[in-house]
Amino acid sequence: MSLAQVLSFYLNLNLLLAISFVSLLGLSRLLAHLNVSLDSRSELRLHYNMLLLIIGFTCLQPLLPKNQFLPPAAKVWSAPSTKGFQRFYESSDRGYVALPAKTISASRLSDLWIDLTFLAFIGGCLFLLRDFWMLFRIRRGTFLIRKIGKVSIRASDKVISPFSFWLPGEAYVILPTQFLENPENVQIAVAHELQHHRQGDTRWVYMMMGVKWMCFLNPAVYFWNRWIMEIQEFACDEALVDQRKVSSQAYARCLVEVAQTALNQKRPSVCATGMSFLTEHHILKRRIEKMLNSKRVKTKTSTTWVVSAVLVSLMSATALASKSLVQDRRVTMEQAQIMADKVQRSTGFPIVVNSLVLSQLNRYVGTPEGRTFIRNSIQRMENHKGEVGSQILKHNLPEELMAVPIVESGYANLPQKNSVQAAGLWQIIPSTAKHYGLKVDTKTDERLDVTLSTDAALRYLLSNQLRFQDWPLAVLAYNMGEHNVQTAIDETGSRDAWTLVKKGYEGDKDYLARVMAAILILRNPELVD
Repeated sequence: MSLAQVLSFYLNLNLLLAISFVSLLGLSRLLAHLNVSLDSRSELRLHYNMLLLIIGFTCLQPLLPKNQFLPPAAKVWSAPSTKGFQRFYESSDRGYVALPAKTISASRLSDLWIDLTFLAFIGGCLFLLRDFWMLFRIRRGTFLIRKIGKVSIRASDKVISPFSFWLPGEAYVILPTQFLENPENVQIAVAHELQHHRQGDTRWVYMMMGVKWMCFLNPAVYFWNRWIMEIQEFACDEALVDQRKVSSQAYARCLVEVAQTALNQKRPSVCATGMSFLTEHHILKRRIEKMLNSKRVKTKTSTTWVVSAVLVSLMSATALASKSLVQDRRVTMEQAQIMADKVQRSTGFPIVVNSLVLSQLNRYVGTPEGRTFIRNSIQRMENHKGEVGSQILKHNLPEELMAVPIVESGYANLPQKNSVQAAGLWQIIPSTAKHYGLKVDTKTDERLDVTLSTDAALRYLLSNQLRFQDWPLAVLAYNMGEHNVQTAIDETGSRDAWTLVKKGYEGDKDYLARVMAAILILRNPELVD
């Protein structure tokens, strides 16, 4: 994956997490205002499904339509500008990233990203290993009470409150040995922790832990994780009381006792869940009030579906709108070659991609100034496309020659103002213009007549092609003169235009490469969208 893809993935993940949390919070407040309630188990499933949707939408974003609804948060360019492009491009193949506040070298950002990812990964692994070691030590000091399916119920004198955890292949419920003195408390604690396993809480804790480590700078992740932990406990309470597995009064009394012992408990393992993990006064009070309330209203299925549909629609819209938050404006050699192969299948004009062409392609589409120039050129081209296209068809020439005026003038019908005295769309010099029948004097300049100048330019290109029997040589001769091209061929013994260019035989620097890059852009206009 490229730097832009990695950054876009990460930003999209954080954006979806933040929007999901805010949406769930807002929806919860709205339902409370409308006196519509969700039972805790339905609410927990909703939160879990939202997490799955976030991961799914984030991973599937490359497959979503390319419509850009939100401006990108950052753009990766090949160079800051066209001025000094070649020097910057050759010295930094990673380009630079334009952020809203500043710009930063892509290589520096990439190195920083790798370092942070490595530190987060190492830190996460260390925390995970610490918790596993803690659980292993506790597990080693326990004795088996009974086994229910794949769940081992064990007791330990090293813990002071019950909890549960899951490892691949087996699940555990750990009870403090002092609980064994009270069979009713044992029944309640075991029922509570088994419900955590049934709900999948002991598995989901790993996903939430991973999301926290990946998005450790996102405050919404921590608030949401805390919220889910609360709902897990409410869902367990609700299931046990509703199914009449325990009495409400006995359950409330057990919770208070566990809360009192939990005050002296060390930090619980992040890989585990337990009835004593959230024992703050306000939460404990809400749990007891809710379980003692005999008028609890069960959620209608239709309500759950409506809420789910609203949230799924919101996530879909967010994922679509936030696609490509980081856009890479650069073109790789592989991408350029794919484009060239596609163009070559539909034309006899030789399409070449090499380091010179790739450089100019990135100069046009990989810099802010270059993209502006190309867009303006294509816009102006529309005014002359009919005339130029009909002349190309008349002379039976390849359509790729429409790229030449982009390089020459940006399709601007320029008067004679430059040092070589060239003018018009095709920037024809006076001697060439007169040779092909155009009138150029102090009163009249037919090079500014698009019809006449296009006819002359195309006849010149055709003459060069007939002479050299090679379109790249013909284009090169259009810029530097046919006699100079012939001299280069005689001196080097090569009839390959790119060999001549690499040996220094060219007029304007990188002219042939720029024409080839312009051809690729015209045939792939999405490059400058």
